[in-house]
This record gives sequence, structure tokens and C-alpha cells, in this order.
Amino acid sequence: MDKEKIKIEKEKKQKLVKEIQAYFIDNYEEEIGELKAELLIDFLIEKVGKEVYNQALYDSKYWFKKKLEDLESDFFTLEK
Repeated sequence: MDKEKIKIEKEKKQKLVKEIQAYFIDNYEEEIGELKAELLIDFLIEKVGKEVYNQALYDSKYWFKKKLEDLESDFFTLEK
């Protein structure tokens, strides 16, 4: 199976760049450039993105399972 790279829209990535730059200033009193911030984003996507994505899938699966259980319970309460 081919590994598909997670892609972020240009505008969203630029917003993340600004947030990372602000994070470094606020927490480390260090300014980093856009390139360094973009490289950090790319690294995090490659190393952490898959795990976060998979956890989101499992969380949504659990949520849908609970909703289906609620729906089944509601159905039987309507039965006469």
C-alpha cells in the first residue's frame, strides 16, 4: 500500500507557521523563520500525523458506535 503524504492547504499551513513562530517567541524567547517553521510542520506531519489521524478515526468510530446504540435503544422505546 502506498503511503500518501498528508497535505495541508497553503493558507492553513501559513497560519500554522505563524502559530509556531509565536509559540517559539512565547515559550523560548526565540524567533524562528518561516522556513524553519515549515520544516518543523513537515517533520511533525511525517512523524506524528499518522498517529493523530488514526486516533481521530478510532475516536469517531467510538462516537458513531455509541450513537447507534442510542438509536437502537430509542427505537425499542417507541415499539408498542
